[in-house]
Amino acid sequence: MRTIVLALILVVSACGRDDGDIDSLIGEGCIDNSDCDDRCYTDPADYPGGFCSIGCSSDNDCTSDSFCMAKDGGVCLFDCPAFDCTRLGPGWGCRDKDRIGGGKLNVCIGD
Repeated sequence: MRTIVLALILVVSACGRDDGDIDSLIGEGCIDNSDCDDRCYTDPADYPGGFCSIGCSSDNDCTSDSFCMAKDGGVCLFDCPAFDCTRLGPGWGCRDKDRIGGGKLNVCIGD
C-alpha cells in the first residue's frame, strides 16, 4: 500500500515539478516528517538542517534528478555536480556514496 501511495505522490508531484526543484518532496529543510511529502532525514552530519526526501529501493522510486543511495535504508539524493548542492544550505557538498544496487555516485550530502 505504501508503494502505491508513494507512486501517486511522485506522479502528482512530478506534474508541476522541474528537475532541480527544491520542495517538500525532495530538498527542503525539515524538522520532522510532517514537513515533507514522504520523510524528513535529520542526521545533522549527513543532512544539515534536515532534508525532505523519498525512501527508495531503486532509482525508479526517485525523482528524475535524484538517485537511490544506500543510506538510511535507501534515500533519494540529488546528483552532483548536476545539482548545485550549495542551494541546500550551509554544510552541504558533493561526496561519493554507495548506490542501492551497486556502484558509487557523487551526490549532495553533508560535508
